[in-house]
Amino acid sequence: MAGAAGGSSAQEKRATASRLKAALSLSADESEAAAGELRALLETVLSPPSGGAGGGGGESVSEALAWCRCLLAGGEPWDSFVQAVRAYDPATLCGLVWTANFVAYRCRTCGISPCMSLCAECFHQGEHAGHDYNMFRSQAGGACDCGDGNVMREAGFCKRHRIKSSSEVPSVPKDLLIMSELVLPQFIFCLIQYLREGYDEPVLDVPSEKDLHKVLQILESHISFLEDLTKMGGAMRSVLTQVLTNQQFYKDLSSGGAENACAKKSHEKYLVALKGSGLTFPEDKAACGGQEQAAGGASSSVVQGFAGATPASGQGDSSDEEDQDGGQDVGKRKRVKLSSSTKDQSIMDVLKHKCFLEELLFWTIKYEFPQKMVTFLLNMLPDQDYKIAFTKTFVQHYAFIMKTLKKSHESDTMSNRIVHISVQLFSNEELARQVTEECQLLDIMVTVLLYMMESCLIKSELQDEENSLHVVVNCGEALLKNNTYWPLVSDFINILSHQSVAKKFLEDHRLLVTWMNFVSFFQGMNLNKRELNEHVEFESQTYYAAFAAELEACAQPMWGLLSHCKIRETQEYTRNVVRYCLEALQDWFDAINFVDEPTPNQVTFHLPLHRYYAMFLSKAVKCQELDLDSLLPDQEMLMKLMVHPLQIQASLSEIHSNMWVRNGLQIKGQAMTYVQSHFCNSMIDPDIYLLQVCASRLDPDYFISSVFERFKVVDLLTMASQHQNTVLDSEHERSMLEGALTFLVILLSLRLHLGMTDDEILRAEMVAQLCMNDRTHSSLLDLISLECC
Repeated sequence: MAGAAGGSSAQEKRATASRLKAALSLSADESEAAAGELRALLETVLSPPSGGAGGGGGESVSEALAWCRCLLAGGEPWDSFVQAVRAYDPATLCGLVWTANFVAYRCRTCGISPCMSLCAECFHQGEHAGHDYNMFRSQAGGACDCGDGNVMREAGFCKRHRIKSSSEVPSVPKDLLIMSELVLPQFIFCLIQYLREGYDEPVLDVPSEKDLHKVLQILESHISFLEDLTKMGGAMRSVLTQVLTNQQFYKDLSSGGAENACAKKSHEKYLVALKGSGLTFPEDKAACGGQEQAAGGASSSVVQGFAGATPASGQGDSSDEEDQDGGQDVGKRKRVKLSSSTKDQSIMDVLKHKCFLEELLFWTIKYEFPQKMVTFLLNMLPDQDYKIAFTKTFVQHYAFIMKTLKKSHESDTMSNRIVHISVQLFSNEELARQVTEECQLLDIMVTVLLYMMESCLIKSELQDEENSLHVVVNCGEALLKNNTYWPLVSDFINILSHQSVAKKFLEDHRLLVTWMNFVSFFQGMNLNKRELNEHVEFESQTYYAAFAAELEACAQPMWGLLSHCKIRETQEYTRNVVRYCLEALQDWFDAINFVDEPTPNQVTFHLPLHRYYAMFLSKAVKCQELDLDSLLPDQEMLMKLMVHPLQIQASLSEIHSNMWVRNGLQIKGQAMTYVQSHFCNSMIDPDIYLLQVCASRLDPDYFISSVFERFKVVDLLTMASQHQNTVLDSEHERSMLEGALTFLVILLSLRLHLGMTDDEILRAEMVAQLCMNDRTHSSLLDLISLECC
């Protein structure tokens, strides 16, 4: 029977399926014999063609799917089987999956998570009259959350997805899905074999997109078939979940026994593909072990991090990072080896898969998240057991996702599809808390972000250019220019929105130290040096990447953490952040060989460590009733803290006075962006507040003289009838003096962090936005600053 399976007619298929289903319900011996015959039949029907994954024609694929439908239905008509299965759907979640450009709805009144979204049908069948909602066009894709009480309030559920009692749904008859439980393991294994056979390791890190596309074309019908199964409802999804997560099924089918040459070959290709799935190869561990020990503990921040640096050609580097060098002078480039205490061992090793779901996600990543596979994986999410298992699997592969994303030639598309998945997983607070506790999600996310940025670090030229030990991200790298880090940062921001997860982060001293290490990579990036002789030949556009990186990778996580530090009971969290922020700042000052004043004609607009300190200081005094002086360092440290924010204010005046004209228009672009409404809440506002704190606690004469010195106008303040300014041309004197006096007025008049209530700040924000344009309620909420929300 098995030998003739490929050429069977529809009638013969139905007869065979009906006979096998009937036999499975008989005695143990007859049932076992029928199961064996079914396995043999499926091996013949589903085995990839002799030419491998690329050699199958549409006819063989359609024949295999016809057999699968017939077997699943047990010889009954397929439509009747589908209708019968749908009658036993206990699912209360919608879970409709959509891709980019789909029109969906978001109701802030009903939403628990800010990422909650609804399909049009569920929205219109729900009760949202008078609610704060908006209609939007999805950018990365999404899924309907109707019926999920962890993401939205039950009052917003539509009529179809109100909570059902278990008595409303009859139990599934034993024989209805008996064939599905036996057919689907081999069908999914067939899919995995196609993926194994179709993948060849890229030559020189350039994947053969043509070959991958060819494999995906062949598999399109297979994945569509799985999608159709998920749409049958909860009963079929439950079977799929059992198949995908059953370790014994995977062990029996996937290892590739010696008797099956084809299976053995595909298993060998799978093992080759697995190599390098961790952050370092196993053979590299011994090589970089000594360097990691030399790098010391995580608390030493950037100084010890640089002590463990090796040239890019060193053995300790992961092979995936060499392709980032491009045409740069590798000899001058520095790599930072993170200390062993910051590494999570679970993401260092080569991946080990124990079930179909884990390997299926692995290949989904290898093939750079094909849309149909993403849709199938998301269609399964209404099954709670699957959702938990899939989330843990996603976390398990998180480092591998980062490595694949860095190498991708279509990082924008891949980023959207990663977020399409992750936002469905991490928007659920209960699930996020569970994987944080069981899978060390926070450790993995922070470590993966560190490793991603480690591949594009260069030596800082701020202050002591020759002897500086500080390293910063190179904003000219594709990783920064293309915002490749965005999906990982987006996930981190998402999980920090959950109070229970943020609490664990703020309580974990080791995590805070590691995070400050990460933030320090952006401290002083994109340094500007004033051109004094000739106009620059080429105006760099790296400042776009620099401002985007600080806002997305540093500031947005900061606002997320601050939102959980609004009451007196959270004082300890703020003390923790302030403590480790000051330690990181001290390490930074040591690393750049800080002196009493900055190097002339240099400015960086990026001081995220200063801004973290300032904002948590503001929150502590304003909301948590902490004494300001108890959180301040000594006078010497305060003097250091004011230097670089003050240098930015002076440089703004220089730029507006056309003293930086030889640097081109891009420097004016930086000055404008720094004070722009979209950035000012995270940049100039905390800088001004920190300078106000320094002004209130330092000797007044010292502070005022420092201001005039930095603005280079001390010589103008003489009582003599004539003066001689040794650093400013006469044409710049007046505008620089105006700049210094205006800055002092701002220090004295800006009250944003000096006693204004949240309501007053919100009112001021709304007035500022409405002065420019009429706004709808939804657009106004999107525009106002994060701390006002």
